[in-house]
Amino acid sequence: MKPETRIQYAQRMEPVLRWLASHPDADPQLYQLADLACLSPYHFHRVYRAMMGETVNATVQRLRMHRAAIALAGTEASLRDVALRAGYESDAAFNRAFGAAFGIPPGRYRAARSGPFNPQEPGMYPITIETFPGTVLATLPHRGSYQEIGPVFTRIFMLAASRGLASPDAIGFGVYFSDPEQVPVAQLRSLAGLSVAPDADLGEELERFEIPAGRCAMLTYTGPYNEMSKAYNWMFSEWLPSSRVVPANFPMFEQYVNDPRTTPPAQLQTRICLPVKSGRRRSEASPDQAQTRLTCQYKTA
Repeated sequence: MKPETRIQYAQRMEPVLRWLASHPDADPQLYQLADLACLSPYHFHRVYRAMMGETVNATVQRLRMHRAAIALAGTEASLRDVALRAGYESDAAFNRAFGAAFGIPPGRYRAARSGPFNPQEPGMYPITIETFPGTVLATLPHRGSYQEIGPVFTRIFMLAASRGLASPDAIGFGVYFSDPEQVPVAQLRSLAGLSVAPDADLGEELERFEIPAGRCAMLTYTGPYNEMSKAYNWMFSEWLPSSRVVPANFPMFEQYVNDPRTTPPAQLQTRICLPVKSGRRRSEASPDQAQTRLTCQYKTA
C-alpha cells in the first residue's frame, strides 16, 4: 500500500476509533462503522484489520476487558453488572473471557486487587538509576482519566504507521503531567506517543514532544496497565524517601515494552520513569526542596 493511500485510510479510520472509544457499551454495527469511514461495508472489515492489526471485535474486547478489570478492582458493582457492561449475557462466558485475558476468573481477580494499598507490604518492583538517552516523540494529547488513554494509543500507532513512522522497534511512551489523586479528572493532561527520528515529518495530526537525556529512576512493572497505581504508590511512599535522590523538574513518563494487542495483560511490561537530578543527593537539597511533597501520578491504559 502506497504511503499516500495509507494516510488516506488512516484518516478514514479516525472517526471509527473515536466512536468506539466513546461508545464502549454499544455493539458496533457494520453499516454504521463503514459509513463513518466512508467505505463500502463489503470491504470495511478488511481495511480495518489491515490498518489496525486486529479486528473490530478484538479492539472492542480489549477496551471492555480493561474497563471490567477497573470496575472489579475499584468499584462495588456486582459481577453480573460488570459482565453485562462488558457485553456478556452469560456469566460463564464472561468468566471464560476474563480468565483468558487476565489469567484468573473475575471473582478471584476482585478479591486479590480490591484491597487498599498497604505501604508496609514488601516492594516487588525492581528499580535502577539509569541515564535515559533522550528521545523525540510523535504524540496525541489526552484529557481526562488516565484509565481511558488506551484508545488514543491505538489512534497514534495507526497514524504513525500510515506515515511510515512506526518502525518495528518503535517504542510506545506515555507522559503524565498531573497527579490523579489531587487534580480533577476533567483537568488531567497526558500524551500518548511513540519514538520517532528527530527529523521525522509528523504531518498535521501528530505533535512533537521531546524527552531530554538525563538520569531516571526506572521501575520495571509487569502486569495489567490498570494496576500500576500500586507500583507508583510504592515508588513514592517507600522507595523515594529512602533513596537519597531528588526528582527533577520533568513529568513522569512510561515506556511500554510489548504490544497489548498480542500480549496477555498479566505479561505486559512497563518501565515507569522518574526523572531525577544529577549529582545531588536528597540531603544536599535546600530546605524548601527537601520539604516539597511529591504525590504519585499514574495512568493505566
